[in-house]
Amino acid sequence: MPVETHKIPMFLKFLNRDLGVTDLLSSFSRSDDTKTANAAVEVMKQPPDLEEFRKELGDAVEDLIKNGLSEELKAFANNYMGCLEEDVETSDTPLGESRSHVARVKDSTGPWVQGFICYNLCLYIKVFGLDELKKCRVCGKIFAHKGKFAVYCSEPCKSKKGG
Repeated sequence: MPVETHKIPMFLKFLNRDLGVTDLLSSFSRSDDTKTANAAVEVMKQPPDLEEFRKELGDAVEDLIKNGLSEELKAFANNYMGCLEEDVETSDTPLGESRSHVARVKDSTGPWVQGFICYNLCLYIKVFGLDELKKCRVCGKIFAHKGKFAVYCSEPCKSKKGG
């Protein structure tokens, strides 16, 4: 059965090259926040090269998988997320307290695209923890959709495990 990609977090899609800079900017350009949407439209004219960031983020996530949350990862993410601001709304529901997190561009001259990716990673960790975040033993992709005991990202990788 194919993986439903809409449930895969943005930071994983970005790390695994399933989401490029143009895709990210296009998504941000549809934001309800005018400043974020305008910043995305402006940056689309000359998209940033995020390959160095992708490598740094990949290294940080691999370290996170192996060693857990570190001060270095927190500093890395906070460095980029400084270009964002966040609203957290709390409401009571029949199932208990509910929180809604909304981030938007605060500084359109900084690395806010990277900030949103880091923000997505931080929200993932906050909501789901680290147990299901894995690196495939065959292809090296980072994944989080197979459960905490999984070691392969897909059936094809699982079938290749012997050779």
